[in-house]
Amino acid sequence: MSAKSLDALLGEALRLVEDPAKGLPDPLFGFALRIVPMINVDLLVRNAAGEHLLAWREDEYDAGWHVPGGIIRFNEPIAKRIDEVARTELGCDVISENFPSDIFEFFTPRGHFISLMYLCKVANGTAPASRLARERTTPKHGELAWTKGVPDRLYRVHRVYRGWLDGSREKR
Repeated sequence: MSAKSLDALLGEALRLVEDPAKGLPDPLFGFALRIVPMINVDLLVRNAAGEHLLAWREDEYDAGWHVPGGIIRFNEPIAKRIDEVARTELGCDVISENFPSDIFEFFTPRGHFISLMYLCKVANGTAPASRLARERTTPKHGELAWTKGVPDRLYRVHRVYRGWLDGSREKR
């Protein structure tokens, strides 16, 4: 394929993106995941009892408790992505530190990710009860739970957070 043909094809793909700040259409997002690292924020929300608010995630890659997070969008300040992740994945507002407490790099079947982990707390002190997992053997996708230590079914990629979850890794 010539450079001119490639430019035309990529130009057409860009015209299909309404607003990159609102995310990409799935096929274009899948393409981007295959060619560039994605930078995301992960929110490790703690309460006064030392518990962490985790979300149940079930997808084609794994199933388990994970640290809620989201990919930073085009021209989006990190603080705005933190707020958006808190509202969409946790259903509440959070107070976060100004700088990441840790940085992780993931090489996964889904893609290459650079994760900025922020320690947070729920702004009003409690998570929305309507989102908390009910007593059953397996939670539903998107349900939340306050956990102490490392949960038995931690989402595989998020095993890098074990030290933060069990308290052996703390802020420098």
